[in-house]
Amino acid sequence: MYFRNLVLSAFIIAISVGAIFSIYQAVFITPIIVDSEVYEVIETTTNQVAAWAPEDGIERETWSFVTNFLLCFAYALILLSAMATQTSVTVVKGLFWGGAAYLSVFVAPALGLPPEIPGMEAAYLEGRQGWWLLTVVLTVIALWLIAFHSAMNKIIGVLLLLIPHFIGAPQPEIDGFINTDPQAIEALTQLWHKFIIQTSLANALLWLLIGGSSGYLVEKFIYSIDNKCAESV
Repeated sequence: MYFRNLVLSAFIIAISVGAIFSIYQAVFITPIIVDSEVYEVIETTTNQVAAWAPEDGIERETWSFVTNFLLCFAYALILLSAMATQTSVTVVKGLFWGGAAYLSVFVAPALGLPPEIPGMEAAYLEGRQGWWLLTVVLTVIALWLIAFHSAMNKIIGVLLLLIPHFIGAPQPEIDGFINTDPQAIEALTQLWHKFIIQTSLANALLWLLIGGSSGYLVEKFIYSIDNKCAESV
């Protein structure tokens, strides 16, 4: 019963929040990506097989929703499981949890690896993935120490927040865009700035919705099971 309600709650959040996030993405983020793809320089070689990509329109938006649903389901399941270990969770507390997740998963990594649009130079994928994972893990631990532990542990938490940024995120050998045309660089720079703003807003919306709805569902469906079990003893 407990596990079923946990998974069902994550599913409800994934459907609703995934739909809202996908709509925001389609209206504010996808057009920026499409516009930036116009300036993208593609290197061609003989016998090169083009990678599959969804067509613009319904197909692209459908696959975006599927991806967002799976992402929201995983995020919600993690957040719900963490919240369920606490003695009391409300919608307001859920918003704080969502805010902490937003800082951990998006803001902290973005300080070293800002969101990228098509056509940007980037460091090797493995290096970026490793630094991103290190930053997320240390930020989560740091915020946990700052929020729930003693003054000494809070100091340790602050130090953990700084470690990934002292190490520094992997950077490409050449900074900028693959397309070197001055007009293309100017247009891509403007699109990149818009992209950073919109992805920041979109991820804030995503995590606050997941956090708030997780707080509500934990209170209604998870704690209710514990209370019934306690009453039956």
